[in-house]
Amino acid sequence: MQQADLTLPAGCCGPSPWQGKLNQLPPHLEQPPLPLVLFLHGSSGLNEQTRRYQCWLSQVLGVATLAPDSFASPNRPRYRSPATIAEYEAVHRLRQAEIRTALAALPQLGWVDRQRLVLAGSSEGAVAVARWRGNEFLGRIIYSWTCEDNYFVDKADNGFSRDCPILNILSDNDPFFGASSDFNCGLAVLGDSRAALREMANARMVILPNAPHTLYNLPAAHTHTRDFLHKLLA
Repeated sequence: MQQADLTLPAGCCGPSPWQGKLNQLPPHLEQPPLPLVLFLHGSSGLNEQTRRYQCWLSQVLGVATLAPDSFASPNRPRYRSPATIAEYEAVHRLRQAEIRTALAALPQLGWVDRQRLVLAGSSEGAVAVARWRGNEFLGRIIYSWTCEDNYFVDKADNGFSRDCPILNILSDNDPFFGASSDFNCGLAVLGDSRAALREMANARMVILPNAPHTLYNLPAAHTHTRDFLHKLLA
């Protein structure tokens, strides 16, 4: 967690949003409690795209964002697709542990409003978001993960409750999890989350045409994310 990327909105540590590692945060931060988006990155790790997304969230919505570094552990399991289900599931277990670790750290972060937490993630990180069984978060944002059985999981094993607010944003032709993906060849997949979210009144699935796999910084994704969080955190 000390290597997690943290972004705070303007006014917390100066006139501009503050961005750095959690262990670089100025001590004795005097700040009224802020809503927090806990973001789980995809298989490429923390990078300029994740930092740009975090900065956008803090600038536009005035929330803090925390993105754990899944690769900070020297013993982290890795894979190259196509891999075995056992290899994928070893990583999925680690990503679940990141959520537990982040939640355990929150009591030490007095500037976090623990009544206004949101869980978000992309691709590999979004699997953990969908599988999480806790009720600590007001809602979830799932980018680029279809919440269905496919080559990437033993089974979808979604952990969200039927009344959980969810925003699920997908590409119409995802190269990994789409119905026509080479990795899903021979599998009965929909390539989206319509079955997983069918009976969930507070869940919304958005399909972006001609979108790449990593899509959370697209203008359309920003618009849907902003609207979802405005309503959720009001």
